[in-house]
Amino acid sequence: MWLVQLSVKKTMDQIDPKWFEEHEKRNQQLRETGIILANGAFADGSGGCIIYDCTKEEIASLIQEDPLVVHEVVDYDCKEWNAIFSTKIQ
Repeated sequence: MWLVQLSVKKTMDQIDPKWFEEHEKRNQQLRETGIILANGAFADGSGGCIIYDCTKEEIASLIQEDPLVVHEVVDYDCKEWNAIFSTKIQ
């Protein structure tokens, strides 16, 4: 499992809203296949996190294909994560 933190590095006037739409559409598809377990933006607008369930070989391409990475909107930090989840998570 991988925890990826995205940090916005451009001002909003430098970001095409279409890139966020493409990012969310892709995330939805990856949630439906079970590759993304959770994702979301930080409340302060500084970025967000994504939890991926994939192999070490897959994670680099998944990140590099993210529209926000492709368009250099975000920097990212990727860590392999040995998470334990509560049974209350739905």
